Amino acid sequence: MIQDARSIALQTLSFFDANGYISFKKVEIALSTLSSKDRSFCINLIYGVLRKRIRIDYELARFLRKPSKVPVAVRNVLRMGVFQIQFLDSVPEYASIDSSVNLVGVKEFRNLVNAVLRKIADSGPSREQPFNVTYSHPEWLVNYWRDVEWIENLEELLEYNQTPPVQTVIASGREDELVRKGFVFDRSQYSDLINVFQRGDSMDKLENVDEVEYILSGVGVPVAKHSGSLTGRINSMPWLFHSLGLNAFTAAFQKAKELLRSFSKEHDDFIYYSQAMTVEENKKALDSLSDFQPVEMEEFFTRLGIASKFDGSGYWLQPWKAPLVSYVARLRRAR
Repeated sequence: MIQDARSIALQTLSFFDANGYISFKKVEIALSTLSSKDRSFCINLIYGVLRKRIRIDYELARFLRKPSKVPVAVRNVLRMGVFQIQFLDSVPEYASIDSSVNLVGVKEFRNLVNAVLRKIADSGPSREQPFNVTYSHPEWLVNYWRDVEWIENLEELLEYNQTPPVQTVIASGREDELVRKGFVFDRSQYSDLINVFQRGDSMDKLENVDEVEYILSGVGVPVAKHSGSLTGRINSMPWLFHSLGLNAFTAAFQKAKELLRSFSKEHDDFIYYSQAMTVEENKKALDSLSDFQPVEMEEFFTRLGIASKFDGSGYWLQPWKAPLVSYVARLRRAR
């Protein structure tokens, strides 16, 4: 039942607020009790609320005198309600409101949820918001990226982060099977991989693939992969909007340097592939390798139709114009 999906979403969001992380094992067990349709709805609700939370909280603040005084679970019920009202066309407003009220046990808060969501439904989204609220990003992160000169279009990056990712899989020669199983898909414009827009029935050996890493594997040199702050994967990990801080960049910078130091001892020619979009983990980390020089890769990216910006050491892969927002540098030991 859809209401069971909402209950699981509520428990997951409240667990995140209490613990700072999502217990995916518990979520997976809970999701196994749902139908395929309800499972998709639940996942969309969890990820959607986390993705839009800053924008949603801004809307709620218009009608809540003291949001911080509202219990966490009730706040998450309100967030789920606003998300369904403003961002899910598939759910009628009355259903969003009624289902939200039914998630609350205490009468006082049931009345609060009912009143606030009805006001939000009647008034519609606020017409003006601060720039960071419009794109539902922390203000500090927007300000940080605004100062990174190798991000060509800040708004495109923010829009990219707010868009659910497409699953990319290896399925060469299995297109007919994908069609039979009810998948909606298309070939990637950057490689021979397949982009899955809507999953169908279960298929063996159909796993998500990091397309940038897949492409780089064809270069013929070892790849040092750095995850770090994962600021290039926020669209698929929206909880990072609420758990990251600038201190994480400093810690990730140290890990990036350690990875580069390790690879530089073993290899004279390698690729550094970073899933982060921070200067610390990219250009600054590479600057620590004094005995290596960058190798030109612009022709390689251009041939694949990938847009990149060179910072003197590596390439920032741009949103909407690359398989994944990333940073790539090929490094060769100076002779």
